Amino acid sequence: MTGDGEGRFPSTMRLKRRKDFQRVYRRGAVWKGSCFCLHVLAREGGVRLGIVVPRRFGTAVERNRTKRRLREAFRRVASSLPSADVIVKPADGCERFGVEEIGRMLGRGVGEALAREVKG
Repeated sequence: MTGDGEGRFPSTMRLKRRKDFQRVYRRGAVWKGSCFCLHVLAREGGVRLGIVVPRRFGTAVERNRTKRRLREAFRRVASSLPSADVIVKPADGCERFGVEEIGRMLGRGVGEALAREVKG
């Protein structure tokens, strides 16, 4: 990073509070893909991301690397996503996908989950 603030992942785009995570889990739609599972709940005021990587996923280094890749993919596609809270839980084998592929899957998954939420 260059330190100029460009390409940052701002605090306003993060799900942080337990209450917010619980609300998305209870009321949101679920989408399962080959790389991760998404829980998505429509909201006003922009898109926010929460990442859940369980310990069984690997060492702390592996978990943090996975989170960084997911955040970067999300940051790249966030402007094209509808306003929603999104929780991502990576699946085994997610490390074989690149940031671009993860970004495309995120966009498709959020769109499909929100369409399912509207119908249901």
